[in-house]
Amino acid sequence: MSGFNSKIEVVFYSGYKGRETPRAILAGGHEYPVEKVLWRRRVQDKDSRERHDLFRCRVAGKEITLRISLSGECRILGPGLDPSPPKK
Repeated sequence: MSGFNSKIEVVFYSGYKGRETPRAILAGGHEYPVEKVLWRRRVQDKDSRERHDLFRCRVAGKEITLRISLSGECRILGPGLDPSPPKK
């Protein structure tokens, strides 16, 4: 699951505003806890004009960027997670 634009599932902390911050990523049959959210931005695609939330997170010791569309589709942008199970 490394080095491509991969579809994943993201588990969110749900506060009073609904889905707020990612807590874990489900990918390749493994659950990777989000260690830290480094930043968050709401952006708009210049071609489709669709809005997305971008989260830069530390997961399994690596920094990744998550793109979450308003429809709920989740993707890792750029290098992804190592397919081996997370270390405990």
